[in-house]
Amino acid sequence: MSVAVFTAGPLQGPALPHKRVFALSELEAMELTGFQAVFLIGSPKLDEESSLTRETIHRLWQYVRQGGVLYAEMIQAFDFAGSRLFGWKQDFPKTRRTMEKLRVTEAGGPAGSLLEWDGAMAYGFPIHAEVLLEHGVFKETHKAERAHGERVYPALLARSLGEGTSVYSAFSLFGSTEPAAFRPNGVWKDVLKTLSERTGVSFGEPEPVIRPSGGTDPDEAVKACMSWFLDSGILPERDGSAGIYENVHSVTARLMADRRPDCHAHTALFFYLYGKALGEKAWEEAAHGLLQSLFEGGYQDMEPDSATYGFFKWYDFPEEKPDQIFTDDNAWAAFVLLYLYRQTGREEYLVRGLAVTEAMLATQRPDGLRANMLLGDVLRKEGRESAVPLDASWNPHFESIAHAAFVQAYRVTGEQVYLDTAVKGTITLVENADKLAFMYSRTSGLGRFLLPLSYLSSHDSTGTIGEGLRKVTEELFSRQHASGAIEEADNPDPERFGQEDAGVYLYNGEGIADQLYTNNFLLMNAWEAWKATGDSAYKVKYEELREFLCRIQIASGDARFNGGWMRAFDLNRWEYFGNNGDTGWGPYCMESGWTQAMIGTGLLLGLLDESVFE
Repeated sequence: MSVAVFTAGPLQGPALPHKRVFALSELEAMELTGFQAVFLIGSPKLDEESSLTRETIHRLWQYVRQGGVLYAEMIQAFDFAGSRLFGWKQDFPKTRRTMEKLRVTEAGGPAGSLLEWDGAMAYGFPIHAEVLLEHGVFKETHKAERAHGERVYPALLARSLGEGTSVYSAFSLFGSTEPAAFRPNGVWKDVLKTLSERTGVSFGEPEPVIRPSGGTDPDEAVKACMSWFLDSGILPERDGSAGIYENVHSVTARLMADRRPDCHAHTALFFYLYGKALGEKAWEEAAHGLLQSLFEGGYQDMEPDSATYGFFKWYDFPEEKPDQIFTDDNAWAAFVLLYLYRQTGREEYLVRGLAVTEAMLATQRPDGLRANMLLGDVLRKEGRESAVPLDASWNPHFESIAHAAFVQAYRVTGEQVYLDTAVKGTITLVENADKLAFMYSRTSGLGRFLLPLSYLSSHDSTGTIGEGLRKVTEELFSRQHASGAIEEADNPDPERFGQEDAGVYLYNGEGIADQLYTNNFLLMNAWEAWKATGDSAYKVKYEELREFLCRIQIASGDARFNGGWMRAFDLNRWEYFGNNGDTGWGPYCMESGWTQAMIGTGLLLGLLDESVFE
């Protein structure tokens, strides 16, 4: 006997076997006795309610009592008749999931395990039913004993009724609009297996839309990465003239049309190296198109008399001059512009790149450090000198790329002040290791620190930087997983859950690798450490990390994901999964510059056997 599925919209969740599909509107006139199970899939849309007539509810009651299996999802259950049949009384109209997760109960499978989904949910309470899944705000990554500070609501319930079984889902499962969001896949399989065993009806399995490719060839990984840029929609025009979008959003999986200078710089660097590897000039022109879109878009203040002269806006800020001036965003723009000037000789890159480094130098503290963010209005009111006494960030996330940008300026101009500032700042960090501050993890900050440490170690006669390099390397690679990845460790603020700029794990040992802040930059930085020091140990670490990143590159039939990398990867489950506590750049974010372009750059530098400082 088959399964009759009555649905208000397309089925996009787990694949149901042996099904016949009908519109939900056909249910009232349909004879049900010939079906082993009846599935009712309500609309996942918040502005659409899916309800049943009293007569239909009575018919379904008899169908279940006589041995049928009824599964209902997002069917309105405010009334007594519907709620007593489904075993679930709805309190309020449905809403959209935000930070909530599903938790498996003792009856539902691997107890305490946390799951994610996409779409609608509704609040209610059970009536003579067994709760298999519950939803609430669970801060943990993999398992939770209870929710934190908020009520837990039933999400998946089952009740025996006569000879049959009624199952109700208070969230979008088969009607989910984003099937890629069912994570972790293995736990979902266990839950659906429990349902199948409970009802005697196959509930199918959620087929992962996103899979690690398993490849190990860096050349193929680079080509797939470029395909992601061309096919995902992240690049509005192939010649770069319309810039690059920032990311595929972690929660909505939508292309975010924000344009940021740092993402443009990263992507321009990748495009240039890609063209160099292929011997195709068109990619250098596409890199130029990306940068030109920033120049023409007024992202950089090029008014010589302005106190913010040289600095870039953080994003497409609606005023003429920059407001929030972050160190890392501006330093990356300078780093890439000056590198590309040395490679291409384009004079505009020199002028604009040095304008940034000169502005940074003028706002640098005497100890070689700087505030992580300056305010444009303050600089224009009080002058650049007002930035000098500001508190230092003490964070390698910001400081390291500033020092690397000064190295590029030194390589271009030969002016000792740039090298001296980089050396001074790096020594200050090394000598004050107890003051270092970190944003997401200690591992991410140390991975960033590696870039200037390795280059500057040979420019410090005191040996301080060399000793810092040894200590950072030792600590960083003590966190290396058997897969080659650096596992996230030492979260500076686990309680930051639910805000921007949070980690995708909470505590050490969760087995999460971060491709937005750690392994992405570390690939290039480990390569540069090998090129700067000649120590083959760095080359080995580079190769191990390269293999890991190639293996986890996404293979998917969905162009938004295929060929790219998401932020969080679960090293133990071997799938993309992580803590969802970062509301801005969460575990499934796909950042165009910081992740895709930087991993692609790290791969290409190895294939070309080149250094960005040569």
